[in-house]
Amino acid sequence: MFLSENTPLVAIDIGSHSIKMAQMGGTGKKFELLNFSVMPLKEDSIVDGVIREPDEIVETLAKMIKLEKVDTRYAVASIAGEAVIIKKIRVPKMTAEELKENIASEAEQYIPFDIDDVSIDFQLLESSDSEKSENPDTMEILLVAVQRDLVDSLTDILYDAGLKPAIIDLDVFAMVNACELGVDLETGGVVAVIDLGESFSHLNIIEEGCTAYTRDIPLGGNYCTKKLMSKFNLSHKEAVKLKLGKIPAELNDDEVVEVIVQSFEKIIDEVQKAFEFFSTTSKNPVERVYITGGGALIRGMESLFSHHLNTSVEILNPMKGIKVNNRKFDQGMIDTLGPLSTVALGLAARKFDYQ
Repeated sequence: MFLSENTPLVAIDIGSHSIKMAQMGGTGKKFELLNFSVMPLKEDSIVDGVIREPDEIVETLAKMIKLEKVDTRYAVASIAGEAVIIKKIRVPKMTAEELKENIASEAEQYIPFDIDDVSIDFQLLESSDSEKSENPDTMEILLVAVQRDLVDSLTDILYDAGLKPAIIDLDVFAMVNACELGVDLETGGVVAVIDLGESFSHLNIIEEGCTAYTRDIPLGGNYCTKKLMSKFNLSHKEAVKLKLGKIPAELNDDEVVEVIVQSFEKIIDEVQKAFEFFSTTSKNPVERVYITGGGALIRGMESLFSHHLNTSVEILNPMKGIKVNNRKFDQGMIDTLGPLSTVALGLAARKFDYQ
């Protein structure tokens, strides 16, 4: 089958804690949610972004496809983690076709892996007039490199679950798509989107509507969960409930909050370092921050980030930027799960623009 703009796709976001699946209809500003579901994974199915229990993931995904009666087998999914390299670089001025032929040799010095073990892509970037005058013989590109083993493991899971991979994207790019569903990124200054996942926190700094800087921080909600388990001698399930504000009477509220705050302050420290590094390459500071992912569900998280980053912080809920049929979806569920939908909805939006 020849894939076109009209080919329906199902978006699959496989995280350390759960799988999120989404489908959207419509175009442009008229996207409508057709399908959204979340199903938890067994603990340690994915560890530090590495798939440890592929059979468990395949079984869960296949179950979701059956329960939700997904009528397409073409999937869009994404990758994140330390095996992904995203970097702005300057290369000698050449045509796009010439760059395709030479990208491996141009990129090799920036990639800490064997060049034969990675898949490489790039995007041409528009340089400012001052940059063009200072560097007339070069041009700026956004370089993307992903270890092939990571791509292969993801596509194997999709195939084994009965799906056909149509697009393999990156989490950080899906975050931009999701943010654009309800946020004006073109005129709102420099914006940072932070996806507080279980194993990683993904940072994407967006300038003039384009990705300017990304970083995958190897700390997430699971770091906090383990601290709570250790401090209060809890099971994993009990610690997750505690993290989300369900504090039993026998525990001291202040002690619980202190552990949560200290855990996420480590992530915030890394975000601050990233902001400082970005400020050395850009004349414009980060003006707005959006947090999303499971960590954004923790009460008071936006205030904690705002206090330390000294800037406006909001919870990103991309569900608010699309049409949701209240007769088909429970509004309470949509409000609660909205921050978990960011990558999945960002991927679902891709079905309208791939070539």
